[in-house]
Amino acid sequence: MEEKEIKICSFCVMDNKSDSSITFNEKGECNYCLDTRERKDKEYFPNEEGKKKLEMIIQEIKENTKNDKYNCLVGISGGVDSSYVLYLGYKYSLRMLVVHIDDDLDTDVAKENIEKLCKAANVDLISIRPDKEEYADIILSFLKAGLPNLAMPQDNILHKELFKIQKKYNIKYSLSGANFSLESILERGDFVNSNDGYHIKKIHKEFGKIPMKKIELTSIFREYIINKFFNNIKVIRPLNYIDYNLKNVLEELKEFCGYQYYGGKHYENVLTRFLQCYYLPKKFNKDKRKSHFSSMIVSGQMTREEALEKLKEDSYINQEIFKSDIEILSKYFKITSQELMEYIKSEAHQHREYKISYFNYLGNIARKYRKFLE
Repeated sequence: MEEKEIKICSFCVMDNKSDSSITFNEKGECNYCLDTRERKDKEYFPNEEGKKKLEMIIQEIKENTKNDKYNCLVGISGGVDSSYVLYLGYKYSLRMLVVHIDDDLDTDVAKENIEKLCKAANVDLISIRPDKEEYADIILSFLKAGLPNLAMPQDNILHKELFKIQKKYNIKYSLSGANFSLESILERGDFVNSNDGYHIKKIHKEFGKIPMKKIELTSIFREYIINKFFNNIKVIRPLNYIDYNLKNVLEELKEFCGYQYYGGKHYENVLTRFLQCYYLPKKFNKDKRKSHFSSMIVSGQMTREEALEKLKEDSYINQEIFKSDIEILSKYFKITSQELMEYIKSEAHQHREYKISYFNYLGNIARKYRKFLE
């Protein structure tokens, strides 16, 4: 069998190693960065125009919630993006209710960051702990199924809990850390929306052992249709209206509350760090750093040459952290380290090999009309 030729984009660092959907033009530029560069001026405003737009949004939030206890809701992980959103809200004197999903897999640095931020910003914090046995069993079922996105249940539960809290406190606005600057390019491949609770339930029913009685999931329909058009929940992405530069942001957060960086995109949680540093590269030939670095190339924070050099480095900072993550996750799933490694070595599968919600097939339409769905 002839080995596939690996082709790397001439502008960013996306390649066809693990993504069969990627295409290249005559200049060798990929569809990801071409699409992103076309969208850039419509979605990202790191200038005076962005500042004015953000100030108008903040003014609208304050005016429409002047009689409410809270102006908005902020979900926080301890990572840079959500942390800076909280800091921005503080700078604009917003009354924020902060929510954190504590799955017992946060790194110590993330825990300290959340504590420091909330104390410095003087905000109310709600920590939600999903039922540990059910939660671990759901994620383990994804591991047994050989699927790439082990963090899908984590994201889904977060969205469900945020909605419940918004409803309880009648909060009309949610500030999101999703942003163009660091996340404009995301490898699609076998993409399945994390809000697909139907898919999660099907995987868990086939591979799980513990009945899902306490954990609630959301759905694509609820998140994009019900919540937006019927519950009138507005999701704001403030980071798209500022010059969101990672280096500068880290310095600001450190000065504000002693914030510490944790080493890489989504490395604030043991599961997501393991997923990105080891599981995806080993099992699926997927290096998520390519998406992250490519986004930074488009937003002018990194050169292509710098990105290619960084990709030569090991994802894990050192082997001690890798061994520690394996030990923590094995204990969390109540399996041995050897069993965990066997699951990683087992046959890889894609999400669409299993039952998924029909709304996933509308993904191309959703991307085309994203501004109406966000």
